[in-house]
Amino acid sequence: MSASQNQAVKENHGAKKVRQMNFRWWFAVCLWVLLLISYIDRTNISIAGPEMVKDGVVTESALALANSLFLFMYGLSNLFGGYLGDRFGPRKVALFALIWWSLMTLFTGFVWSSLALVFSRVLLGLGEGMHWPLNSKWVKEWFPSHERARANMFWEFGLTMGPIITGPFVTWLILSTGTWKTPFIVMAVIGIIIMAPILWSIAKDRPEESRFVSAEELAYIQKGRKDESTSSVGVGDVLRKADFWLLLINWSGMATVFYGILFWLPSYLMKVRHLSLHMTGFWYMLPYILMTIAIILTAVASDRLMKRSIFAGIGTIIAGVGLFLGTHTDNLVLAMLLISVSAAMNGVVLPTIWSSLQRMFPSQNVGIGAGLLNGLENIIAAVGTYILGLSFNVGFSYLIIFALIGGISGLILAKRGY
Repeated sequence: MSASQNQAVKENHGAKKVRQMNFRWWFAVCLWVLLLISYIDRTNISIAGPEMVKDGVVTESALALANSLFLFMYGLSNLFGGYLGDRFGPRKVALFALIWWSLMTLFTGFVWSSLALVFSRVLLGLGEGMHWPLNSKWVKEWFPSHERARANMFWEFGLTMGPIITGPFVTWLILSTGTWKTPFIVMAVIGIIIMAPILWSIAKDRPEESRFVSAEELAYIQKGRKDESTSSVGVGDVLRKADFWLLLINWSGMATVFYGILFWLPSYLMKVRHLSLHMTGFWYMLPYILMTIAIILTAVASDRLMKRSIFAGIGTIIAGVGLFLGTHTDNLVLAMLLISVSAAMNGVVLPTIWSSLQRMFPSQNVGIGAGLLNGLENIIAAVGTYILGLSFNVGFSYLIIFALIGGISGLILAKRGY
């Protein structure tokens, strides 16, 4: 064999080895698409909601109640979704959740009254709340500890890209078809017809079960998990852990700001800033573009430094300060930049919060810990979302104060070694 042929064989072998070692990242992309669909399904109401009110289908107070009850049910769903994921495996539970919330998205497109809207949002939250603890359990199983901030970054891109896409996409669907119903119908079809088969074929419970994971990659993953605790913990153990409560307060402070902006920014821009629907869709994208950049930078830096809570604590404090300044300036451009920075801090908090959680609990029970964290956080955030829907003045003050408290909690957790 000639020297050139030998070189070609070596290059081919090297390329094959790289492919064999990287499937876990393709799996992370699958989780990203899952969350992307989920966030478009939940945020399209922020664009379509004012149109539903204009058509006389629902009232503004019902819209506020529906969004708040969505978060409340979403939080409860996290609690038992984490348990079900630990009990039956994340793959089966995630597939059921995806089909359920897609059907509820379709139902939302045909609501005829305020009561029907509230009912549809409650049922939507029931399905959507399950997959956050499932994704966290998957990351714990599929990635070594030193890659988890970046792995969390991948699937959390769905949170940032969902609203980025929602603004122009949902606005275009409504304006081009003349009805707010279209976005709900389109997204339901995408979830059931496209995403469900992909999820079933790729998302195995453990890398050991996937035919796409090579022996080399599996050995690499297992080596990165060998020093982690394998002891079992229950709900009581989680709730008695002081570090868990510090993490919850930190996450809730940021999430309260994030959900407030997520659900009510379009209404705020149209009512307070007097923008058109078209311009609202444009400004709605900006916070999530900045959040995407923040997730990337934070995940890389956090994995390199192996420090998590210092990012989460400082990011949450900046979120509160940015929201305060943004809602107290008359200049629209400056206001949107500051509010966007506030929302973007969720990109600093997200990968670090979940990496801290995945360090706290063993693989077989990380679903319980994740379910409790995200479940209680969403129930807490539902309060702020409801207040903001009733009064921007009172609501923004509530969000700002809670963010500052959450940031202090994160800094305390950082001193405890997270």
